[in-house]
Amino acid sequence: MNKFTQNLLLILFPFYPLWAWVLTFFTNKNIAVFVNILALPIALSLFMKSTKRLPNYLIFFLLFTIYHLSSIFINNLISRDTNWVYAVLSDPNLLACALLIIVENTTFDLKFINKMNRHIFLIVLISLVVSLIQITNPLFFFNMNQNGDDWGLGYINENRNFSIYSWVDYHTLGITFPFLIAILLSQYSTANRNFKVFLIIVSGILVSFLSRYRFMMISALVVCLQPIFMSKKNLLNKLSLLFLFLSCIFLAGFVAEKSGYKISEVIDNRILEKGGDFASARARITSYDVFMLKFPEHPLFGVGPSTRQDVIALLNDEAPIIHVGYLSYLYYYGILGSLLFFISLGLILKKAWDVGVKYKFWGSFFGVVTFCVANIVFVYFNFSEMGFVLALLYIKYFDSKPSSSQIPQVVRIN
Repeated sequence: MNKFTQNLLLILFPFYPLWAWVLTFFTNKNIAVFVNILALPIALSLFMKSTKRLPNYLIFFLLFTIYHLSSIFINNLISRDTNWVYAVLSDPNLLACALLIIVENTTFDLKFINKMNRHIFLIVLISLVVSLIQITNPLFFFNMNQNGDDWGLGYINENRNFSIYSWVDYHTLGITFPFLIAILLSQYSTANRNFKVFLIIVSGILVSFLSRYRFMMISALVVCLQPIFMSKKNLLNKLSLLFLFLSCIFLAGFVAEKSGYKISEVIDNRILEKGGDFASARARITSYDVFMLKFPEHPLFGVGPSTRQDVIALLNDEAPIIHVGYLSYLYYYGILGSLLFFISLGLILKKAWDVGVKYKFWGSFFGVVTFCVANIVFVYFNFSEMGFVLALLYIKYFDSKPSSSQIPQVVRIN
């Protein structure tokens, strides 16, 4: 079974967006349904056979998922154009539980990690190529049906670039891609593969700026500085890494400008909002005000994972939801449900930190930090995201090493 689950994860991740495209093309259904149908029996079998206790973070997340599904049923939040079975099978929290149970009950070795490194590097390069093509052809490999044509056209009109990730969700690029860059940099910089580190940083900067997501641009810059922040090399080596980083920024800007993409306009319009009405900042302030008004009505159990019409009306059309992830979850699930989730997230962050301290692998920690920061400016606490699952997969690999291990054998990267 261990070899089977290893191969399953190697095939499924990190090519998840491409599989989503294939399934959408042939079935027009959400990939989560198919993966859940595949993963749930495997996860249940592994769970029943395992003699090991599940890690604490997963216990809390399982309890949260039960709470989440119960809240949907109790508050009758299933859409009328679907059925209960499809709604459950397409639920991202249930999918995350299945995938993480599989990860936690699979043993990963160096050979597997080497293959996964190569797969992640390949998908990053594919992401870069598709993003560059989308500069001149925005509809190339873009999923117009993810949330309806209006959403898709709205993003296209804003000149947003989703690379290969719109086939999963419009938020997937912003959440998953920083994880991929963080993991690769942690692995490749350790192996002193400077040319590949150069390609990774260029890819991270270009793809993030082409996306026009503010939080993703900031996340990419932070994770790209990871080798400098976490390295124990001498000052001269750190300065050379800084020079490499600045060279990557210059090259990325040069490539973008030559392709007809004005990075200066992105900085002015999307980051600084020069000449704008600061709608984005206003939406967060309004969300806070509305939360303070409505949260006390259902503080313990919440209202269920759906924004009610009275709240939407108070938001003044600035956002369809309370646009701060932590506040939105408190509104949805109340103190009880949110506490289960936030404890799980905190335990994951601690595990990632412990692995970083012990094995000098900081990729998962930087990825989880960007995930936590991103949800300050929007709502997408999705543990089934490809990047998040991969981060926990790498944590499992390093955390399973004998306690006597120091820094593990340098990963061979071809």
